[in-house]
Amino acid sequence: MTQKNEVLIVIDMLKGFLDKGPLADPSIRQIIPENVKLIKSFLSEDKPVLSFQDAHDADALEFENYPSHCLKGSVESELVDELKVFEDQMIKIEKNTTNGFFAPDFQRFLTQSPNLSKITVTGCCTDICVMNFAITMKTYCQTIQKPITIVVVEKAVDTFGLPGHDKLTTHQSALGMMRGAGILIQ
Repeated sequence: MTQKNEVLIVIDMLKGFLDKGPLADPSIRQIIPENVKLIKSFLSEDKPVLSFQDAHDADALEFENYPSHCLKGSVESELVDELKVFEDQMIKIEKNTTNGFFAPDFQRFLTQSPNLSKITVTGCCTDICVMNFAITMKTYCQTIQKPITIVVVEKAVDTFGLPGHDKLTTHQSALGMMRGAGILIQ
């Protein structure tokens, strides 16, 4: 992969959010086809695809706010089967928090990608990991005065629905907040 001016970042398309576990919502599976389409497109153009993946330590501080999920090495922390076929072609970045921006491997990728000009973001959950990453990335770009376009693909992001976490409301609210922060929602 020689080009690093554009990257696709697929966030938490994991069994622990789509198939099984306390935060899993099978309705999120509806975004899999769009994610597969984008992954294939980027890979066919030899553009890097990063896969942010929750891989929590048992004592992760995140569990103060969310139930224990996607423990490192567990089935929940694995990519959904439809994306596993691309696993060896993607750059896997494990994270122990809701925001992949701070993962050491992502920071290394940023340092090694001085010509980065566009980031396309997909995955789940729209109002947590997707929004946290996209807004932090946008703020970072503004701070260092680097014009990187950040795009969130609306048909390729979703969130879960549970009591106290209304799926549609939180999803739409997150898209609105990201749009307000200058992130392109396409």
